[in-house]
Amino acid sequence: MQQTTVNQFSILRNILVIRLGAMGDIIHVMPAVKCLKTAFPSARLTWLVEDKLADLVKGLPDVSEVIAFPRRQWQACLKRPTRCFTMVSEFQTFQGKLREKEYDAALDFHGNFRSGLLTHLCNAKIKIGFSPGYCKEFNAVFTNVHVTPPQKKMHRVDKYLSLLRGLGIEATYQRPSFSIPDADRLFIDHYLRDNRLDQKPIAIIHPGTSLFGKYKRWPLENYARLADRLIQEFGYSVVFTWGPLEYQMARDIVSSMRCQATIACKTSSILQLIALLQRARLFIGGDTGPTHLASCLGVPTIAIFGPKDPLVYAPYDKNAVVVRKDIPCSPCSRRRCENVMCITAITPEDVLVHVSKPVSVK
Repeated sequence: MQQTTVNQFSILRNILVIRLGAMGDIIHVMPAVKCLKTAFPSARLTWLVEDKLADLVKGLPDVSEVIAFPRRQWQACLKRPTRCFTMVSEFQTFQGKLREKEYDAALDFHGNFRSGLLTHLCNAKIKIGFSPGYCKEFNAVFTNVHVTPPQKKMHRVDKYLSLLRGLGIEATYQRPSFSIPDADRLFIDHYLRDNRLDQKPIAIIHPGTSLFGKYKRWPLENYARLADRLIQEFGYSVVFTWGPLEYQMARDIVSSMRCQATIACKTSSILQLIALLQRARLFIGGDTGPTHLASCLGVPTIAIFGPKDPLVYAPYDKNAVVVRKDIPCSPCSRRRCENVMCITAITPEDVLVHVSKPVSVK
């Protein structure tokens, strides 16, 4: 790591955090941001994040401002040449917004070419990123303080915490907290009451993954068998949450069950999803964003893992348990697989051994 002095850090008042996506990675950065605010309580923290995940970051009380990066909008412009001039104008406005803040320091947790370019454009005096070999796509050329994590293979949360060494901070894990608007809490309260879901302990199951991560998805029939047993043997009310393009998946699972389960209401924001998760006594899902979100909220969480390495990507909190099969080819870094035995070999019984009978709702 390049040497800096304590005097450089004592005057930090305006700090930019860069992690654009995805949901799980953003959640893994949150403990570092909480430590950053603890170290510099009077500093103003701004987070640059993709527009579709801006609501998630807006729920953090330690973040003063969120700047939404319009990735999808600009990608659409690139496919339509007539819109390119508009995109150039919008980009200039976006760049001006970044530079007008006059950041004292920027921390690039993302570590790729796009985030590195944005780090460069913000014109911060101190630009902190990972050393070559610990970032991607020549990211290190855009930063002037390089941090080498203590290990090549380590959990993402620990890797992100180590980036704070660039500011002289030896950070330890702090669980994130969220500020949820009263309107969002009331919306969920009314939904649960109207559907009589407040009379029994709630188990939330999230069967989906991103389209990019379909190979990590546990078979839907297993979720149906698991949900039936949670209702019959453990007395839970089971609620299936769903994301974009996943509603039919939830319907297919519920329609194949013997017992009655509920498909969650459509939430208008991630903050409403958080309000719903906070009412759960148990969460079960795959290697996907909502699983990490439930765990960091303190909800007892069972994460069903296939190809990805849980030592690097598992939910970090101690309230989470990972269910996986130890087979020769797992973990792996492949994006496609014709025979995903690492995930299909997991049975509902493998998951149920980690479920305990809940205390009844009073």
